[in-house]
Formats: sequence, structure tokens, C-alpha cells
Amino acid sequence: MELFAEILSGVGALLLSVSCGVLVEELVFGGMVRLFLAHRREIETATEQKKRQQKGEGSCLR
Repeated sequence: MELFAEILSGVGALLLSVSCGVLVEELVFGGMVRLFLAHRREIETATEQKKRQQKGEGSCLR
């Protein structure tokens, strides 16, 4: 029974460390990817708006 408790605590510690590592990785790299993609979308929409203004087209959602 003591061996089972030691194995269970070892597996729990391993699972906790892996889950914390995955969480930190997702927050860091997931946030960076979101930041880069959002910045890229803003640039694309700004250039699209400039093209629309040059063509004389207006946006319906003002």
C-alpha cells in the first residue's frame, strides 16, 4: 500500500509539472502568435481601406 501511495504521488507530481509547462507554453507562445496575427490583420485592413478610399468605395459599417 505504501508503494502504491509513492507511485501515485510520483505520477501526480509528473502530471502537475507537465500540465503547468503546457499552460505556460500556451500562454507565452499562444499570446505571441495572437499578437502577430492581430497586427498583421490590422495592416491588411488598413491597406484595404486605403484601396477602397482610392477607388471611391465607402464602407457600409461606419
